[in-house]
Order: sequence, then C-alpha cells, then structure tokens
Amino acid sequence: MGFTEGSLAEAKLIGDDVFPKTFLPAAVSERNLAKSVLAERESLVAALRRHRALLFRGFDVISVDDFERVVEAFEWDAFQVISGTTTRSKLSERIYTANEASVDLFINFHHEMSLRPTVPSKIFFCCSEPSPEGGETSIVASDVIVEKMEERLPEFMAKVADVGIIHGNKTATNAEVGTQAIFNKSWVSYLGTDDEAEAVKRAKENFSCSTVHFFSDGSAELIFGPSNPVVEREGKRAWIIPILGYTDNINMASNKFGDGSAFPLEVLGIYEQLLEENCVDIKWQKGDILLLDNFAVQHARRPGKPPRRVLACMCK
Repeated sequence: MGFTEGSLAEAKLIGDDVFPKTFLPAAVSERNLAKSVLAERESLVAALRRHRALLFRGFDVISVDDFERVVEAFEWDAFQVISGTTTRSKLSERIYTANEASVDLFINFHHEMSLRPTVPSKIFFCCSEPSPEGGETSIVASDVIVEKMEERLPEFMAKVADVGIIHGNKTATNAEVGTQAIFNKSWVSYLGTDDEAEAVKRAKENFSCSTVHFFSDGSAELIFGPSNPVVEREGKRAWIIPILGYTDNINMASNKFGDGSAFPLEVLGIYEQLLEENCVDIKWQKGDILLLDNFAVQHARRPGKPPRRVLACMCK
C-alpha cells in the first residue's frame, strides 16, 4: 500500500464521509505519488466519487514535471483550456498557473467553467509555494448547499426550479485590462473581436450566453439563462450559477428570476452564509495536491500574502 489515511483538522463529515479525504505516504520509501497512483488508481477514483475531494500530502512533488506525472497517472484526458476573462500561464502540456490575480483578492466560490457548454469534470491543484499568511483554497460540497438552500428558502428554490435565473457577469473595464484584477481581460480579448454584433454572436455560439450588454467604460456584461441553477451529474446535485459573482464586488454580478422579476436580496446573504458555514479551508503545505470533483465541489481562494504559487490542471 502506497497510502495511509491522514486527518485534517478542518475537514467536515458529510453523512459518514470525510470531506476532503486525506492521503499520506505509507512509508518514507513510498513518497513517489505518481507511482502510488498508478498502483491504486481504481480505489482512488472510487474514493473521489465518494468523498468529492482528495488531498495528497507529504509526497515528493517538487516540480511541474512531478505534478504532471501525477495527473497523467490518473489517465484522464486533458481538458482544453481556452482563453477566458482571467489570466493563467501555461507551464507544460497540461499544467497551468491558477488564477494570477493579486493574492490579496478574494475569489468567490464557483464550479470551474460551470457556465460554459463543456465543463471539466476534475480539477487538480498543486501547491508550489504556500502563502506565508492566508491564501487558503476553500472548498464546499455543492450538493450540501442545494440541500441547505431548500431547507432555508423552499419558496425561492421552487420558483427557480420553475422559471430559472437570469445571471450576468461583467468583464474588465478599460482601466482593469492587464492589471492584477481577478477579471483583467476585455470582452474584445475574451471574444476575439471588437465588433459588438459579432461579439454577441460568438458569446451565444461558444459560451452559451443569451446576450451581451456593452458599457462605456469598456466592460461588457455576459448574460446567461434563464436556467435552473441546480443540475444533477453522476448522482449528485450541484449549484452551478455563481450568484455572488467571482469577486467580493457585488456590482460585478447581477441576478433576476427567469420571468424578469426581481431577485430577493436576502437570498444572496443566506447563500453566502451557507457557503461559509459548510466550507473547508485548505491550509496549503508545499507539495500538496488537491483533487476535486468539479461536478460536486465549488472552490474559492482566500486572500493571502505573496509569495503564493498554486498550479492547476483540468481534466475531461
């Protein structure tokens, strides 16, 4: 056996299942994570399906190549990463930096690329350099959030199931382009054209937007829906629409019911409260690898201090 079970003080129980499940080397001689994954791949895949998130700690994962070998040991196909509204750098065939926004900024909870037509099913994160303070990656089981929303807001949940939500997210303004803001790419860069009519066409065809609104500061709002924020994949329900947006600036996102009626403001506060009550903050250690079922887990980034370097890989 290449693994022994670890414990994480911050972990939560979901039913009888620990979230996340932590694996440590069974012995000093078994710190080659890629080799251990190859030997026990099937049991690890089953563990991911059950626990939603797996944390590998204490292994010899030092370089980009080490990380890539671990990813390839799981034998999942690579997910094609296309340009978005944020900045990430390609480091190898499959490995990228995580969002390169300034580390003191909070990135809110979301499923990766959940509003796109094709969504990665798995996400790996690898800690190359932990933040000296803060900078945790926070994770939450999305099916738990759905259940809690139904308990707290049954009438709201019934209405969104009936008429859906129309959700908007803004791109960078001219002043934010190229900065260390979370969204630092213009709609021109994101959609590959400076023609507004063509941009709307591409947004609809390539990103499942229903329309695009353009503003004088150079930003645009990508509108999605109406659609149900709750989907079921592989037996688990997930809340896929990031109604709080991706930043802590409430003006970067908009929401209304699919019938055009106003979105109750108290819903956002309750949703945020449920995320904070049910999440787990992963306090990174150098060489950690966190594997998430992107269909079941939302993730966020807590504000930290430099240097912080986390790498990422997405799989089909």
